[in-house]
Amino acid sequence: MEHPENSKPGVSVVICTYNRAELLVNALRTLCEQTMDKSCYEVLVVDNNSKDDTRSVAEKFSRSHPNLRYCLEARQGLSHARNCGWREAHGAYVAYIDDECKVPPHWLAKARRIIENVSPVAFGGPYYGYHNSSTPRWWKKSYESFEHSKTPRALSDGEYLRGGNIFIRRDLLEMTGGFDVKLGMSGKKLAYGEEANLQRRIRATMHDGIIYYDPELYIYHLVRPEKMTWRYILNSRFAGGRHIYRVFCDNASRRTRLLRLQLRAHAVITIFMFFADILDGVLKRDRK
Repeated sequence: MEHPENSKPGVSVVICTYNRAELLVNALRTLCEQTMDKSCYEVLVVDNNSKDDTRSVAEKFSRSHPNLRYCLEARQGLSHARNCGWREAHGAYVAYIDDECKVPPHWLAKARRIIENVSPVAFGGPYYGYHNSSTPRWWKKSYESFEHSKTPRALSDGEYLRGGNIFIRRDLLEMTGGFDVKLGMSGKKLAYGEEANLQRRIRATMHDGIIYYDPELYIYHLVRPEKMTWRYILNSRFAGGRHIYRVFCDNASRRTRLLRLQLRAHAVITIFMFFADILDGVLKRDRK
């Protein structure tokens, strides 16, 4: 679908997906129900080589919503898919959400106000977990939710947006080369770090650029049953720690050796606190 220069959308929303056609339906439905005029945004479904009905689901939506397009990225990996998304995008800003998300109707209208009032190089907001199955007795909502603060503000150099609810200027994605394909999820492999790595490079490129956070720019993120297990949480935390080290560390520096010790100590403390929290939940938490 070609866009004349004078009718390009302001925002391109990219959903990268892999074998989750049944979840993709909810995400696309909420994106097609935005209060923003459909001429002001487009939706790109980037299929990362799925084997299910992902393509037919996306094409069914595109027949009734001409601002929705389907793209195929055969190279396996979330960073490959995200890079395909911004390369195909026509919007000045590229937004990324997960295929298991639902967005409120005002989400893009809120994003447009942030663009008009703040002009950030990147911005985002919180996400809150929702469930379609029962939760374990020890489960806390905070385990699969994320928020920086209760007030909108520019983030400091040590703070980063999460990739499940993030908007980035397209010209900066092109300027920096986008997401590092050596980082991030690939198929069922747990891996992280590509979003923080990109934001570090954006800050190095745009020293005065604002990376902005607004709590009103929220979305909902499905917590699947397999995520509500001790094994998944521990594997996820270890994968996160491993990729934080890869993103922030230089093996040759003394600072890195100190950071390595700090990370190991933090890992031990985190595991202890995690099991202590579970025990407390099982014994004391009032589920009502």
